[in-house]
Amino acid sequence: MPDKFINQLFLSQILEAVDNGILAIHNNESIALVNKKAEKILGLKEHELKGKKILDALPIFGRKLTECIKNCKSLFRYSLKYNSFDLICNFTPIFEDQKKKLIGAVIMIKEKREIEEISKNLQLFQQHVKMLDAIFESSYDGLWICDHRGKVLRINKASEKLNQLRSKDIIGRNVRDLVKEGVFDRSVTLEVLKKKRAVTFMQNLKNGKKLLVTGNPIFLNGKLRYVLTNDRDITELIRLKEELEESRKISRKYFEKLKRITAKEEKEKSFIFCSKEMKVVYEAIQRVSSVDVTVFLQGESGVGKGLVARIIHQNSSRSKEPFIHVNCGAIPENLLESELFGYDEGAFTGAKKEGKIGMFEMANKGTLFLDEITEMPLKLQVKLLHFLDTGEINRVGGITSKKLDVRIIAASNRDVESLVKEKKFRHDLFFRINIVPIVIPPLRERPDDIPLLLTYFLKRYSEQYKKDFSITSEVVDLLSQYSFPGNIRELSNLVERMVIMTKGAIIELSSLPKYIKESVKLPFNKVKKWQGFSLKQALREFEMQIIQEATKKCKNQQELAKLLGISQPTVARKLRSYKLKSFN
Repeated sequence: MPDKFINQLFLSQILEAVDNGILAIHNNESIALVNKKAEKILGLKEHELKGKKILDALPIFGRKLTECIKNCKSLFRYSLKYNSFDLICNFTPIFEDQKKKLIGAVIMIKEKREIEEISKNLQLFQQHVKMLDAIFESSYDGLWICDHRGKVLRINKASEKLNQLRSKDIIGRNVRDLVKEGVFDRSVTLEVLKKKRAVTFMQNLKNGKKLLVTGNPIFLNGKLRYVLTNDRDITELIRLKEELEESRKISRKYFEKLKRITAKEEKEKSFIFCSKEMKVVYEAIQRVSSVDVTVFLQGESGVGKGLVARIIHQNSSRSKEPFIHVNCGAIPENLLESELFGYDEGAFTGAKKEGKIGMFEMANKGTLFLDEITEMPLKLQVKLLHFLDTGEINRVGGITSKKLDVRIIAASNRDVESLVKEKKFRHDLFFRINIVPIVIPPLRERPDDIPLLLTYFLKRYSEQYKKDFSITSEVVDLLSQYSFPGNIRELSNLVERMVIMTKGAIIELSSLPKYIKESVKLPFNKVKKWQGFSLKQALREFEMQIIQEATKKCKNQQELAKLLGISQPTVARKLRSYKLKSFN
């Protein structure tokens, strides 16, 4: 390592250029260094922390640091809650080169929200040259260091991968020569040397990738001595942007027509809601349906993840192509690989002579819905990740790859982040499928939807079993307070059971299972005494109650129309019909 890299002022400049909080710790667990980003995240100044024991000053970090130092092993992507911030931390022990002697550790901290907005920034910091090495080589972004003449002094492994170069072929060469050879179309280093300030622009590589590059000048004693360049692959982001820009060119008439078709399909597919919580889900569905991106649905069993996946497919450009639903937890582990990827002739004992296509090939040009993806074995997670990265699959027993065009929608009812920490689910696969997460809330968190769903299922099963049923308000009130651990699936099964088992034409409290009545204690003075009403009357009553509640949250008919998702003239007509108080 050249002597110039040991210069303390230069090292200080590097530390402040890194957009991560960094704490350097001696092997006696006392704090040696705190950069400004760490001061900002922690709300503490360096002089308040330096020299203090980490367990005394910042016990939330100290426990993991002690584990790191004791085991001499790095801890990556550890989640911590500090004040009101969610942090992601890396703990890395630092050793002397020859003696392998532990001399300290580095804590790198980053706010979780920043990690979601930008690509991975520099990850490690060490208090001397070895610390700089750790930071440099652990960064997920490409990093270059050039001198004031444009000569490449160093590039990290991430940049080697992004640029498809080897550092030994680049170090010592001038970036001017690399531009002439077409390695990249222009150099941010040269722009920084010319303008003597930070410069950011997009760079095109000869391998077709597009990078967002930022060059930062490093001044020593008032003179520009080095340029630190950060590059980040934005090829996929640009592709998505181009798709979005293309979609905006579609005429307003087309969008209006699509809205009507979407509304009709959602009604036919039982996407029933009125709550604010499900409105957020509905808006997310509308946004992702027109963009061909991987979606990850999360929610408890029975909330309707399969329905949401089908709606996304039906409203996408792939709607005329296959929609294949695979429950990864319902297929035995030894059969799942061949079911998903298919197999070639002679792949295993009992295989069909002509082989068999898998679910991926069946879904070509369409959508593959991987339900309960967290039940997929780690071996298959690797193959799925390979497909997401390359668009290619290999059949079991096959020797050639096959290129496919399949959109992936995944779903799980488990805490995936916890599974990642337990190494039961691959973290790289989680990041790859979690591009657009949609969380579907359980029914107990949106009780406003229960009366509507109850009415829908009552109508559905009344028609199915050719019975004309009505339901009392006492039943509606009680079910609106029940927690429904099985969510919408449980509500559907409950209504079907009551339709089948109720002797008369009216569903009353006596029709409800004992466990539901015992779990919900409804005060007698709040129960409205109805003799029963028809389904048509029930719908009218529920609609009136919904409008009446909504008027309390709005100032005028326009706001009410927007909240209910109907036109202003329709609002005016319904207010008159129900004789409800209008707005001034």
